[in-house]
Amino acid sequence: MTTLSHPFKDSPEPLEVPKEHAANVDTLYEWIKEQPRFPAFSKNHAHLFLHACLWNVDDAKKALQKYSQIHANSPEIFDNRDIMGAGVQMTLNATHMVALPRTTPEGYRLLYYRLSDTDPSKMNFTEAVKSFCMFNDAQISVDGIMEGYIVIFDMKGVRLGHLARVQFSPLRVFMSYIQDAHPVRLKKIYIVHTASFINQVMALVKPLIKSELLGLLQFTTAGPEEILGVDYLPKDFGGPFDEVATMHAEQKKRLETEYRDWLMDSGALKEAPKQKNSNSNSIKPPVKAFRGLEID
Repeated sequence: MTTLSHPFKDSPEPLEVPKEHAANVDTLYEWIKEQPRFPAFSKNHAHLFLHACLWNVDDAKKALQKYSQIHANSPEIFDNRDIMGAGVQMTLNATHMVALPRTTPEGYRLLYYRLSDTDPSKMNFTEAVKSFCMFNDAQISVDGIMEGYIVIFDMKGVRLGHLARVQFSPLRVFMSYIQDAHPVRLKKIYIVHTASFINQVMALVKPLIKSELLGLLQFTTAGPEEILGVDYLPKDFGGPFDEVATMHAEQKKRLETEYRDWLMDSGALKEAPKQKNSNSNSIKPPVKAFRGLEID
C-alpha cells in the first residue's frame, strides 16, 4: 500500500480526462479496484496506461498487469528505490540523464542519456537499469500526460569494456518492461555517435526486441544536432539551453530532494503475492496485446 500520490507526485486528484475517453478511464479504474492482487493503483494510473495504449482498455489492462508482475519479480531493479543508495549514486555520477526543456511541435519530450565517466569499472549494469527506471518514473510525474517521448542515447565514450559488463537477466527485464509495461508513448529512439562495435551490441539485444521497437530505432555516427536541430539542444551542441552537465546536476538534485521519499514509496506498486488455496487473488487476463509502442 502506498502512502503518497502516484503516478504524479503533485497531482493527488485525478487529472482531467478528455470527454471522449472518460468512460474508458472509469471502466479501467473499476477493473483495477476489483483485482485483489493489485496495490492501490490510482485513477491517474488508469488514465496514464490508457493514454499510453492509445485508449484501448484491453491493452491497458495487459500493460498494467505486466507492470505489476515485472515490479514484483525483479526486486533487484524495483525494490529499495533509494536515490541516495550507493549503486544509484554511482550510476548518476557516471552518467548524464536529462529531460530537455523544449518539446517538439508535436508535444514530444526529448530525453538525452550519455556517459559522463567513460571508465567501464564505474558501471554496474543492474544499478544502471534501476537508476534509469527511477529517473523515468520521476519524469513521468513531472510531465503528467505527455503526447510522446523521443529518446537520444549518445554512445560517445562507450567502450567494449562497457559491453562486457552487461548482464543478460536485467537486460531481459529492462527490454520487457520498456516494450510491454512502460506507460508512455515512445515515438523514436536515436542512437547517436554510434560506436564501431554497434553490430555486437545489436547481436546481444536484438533477440529481445520486438518488431515495433525495432522500427523506432535509428542509428547515426553524427551527433544529435544533425538530427534534431540545435534549437532543441544544450550549449554542448550549439543550442540555447544550459550544458548537459548543468541540467543533469539540477535534475539529479530534484530526484534527491523532492522525489526521494516518493520513489521509495513507489516500490509498493507491484503485484501482491499469491495466497495459497485461493482463487480470489487471480487477475483476469485481458485478451489483446499491448500497443503502447507507436510508429508514426
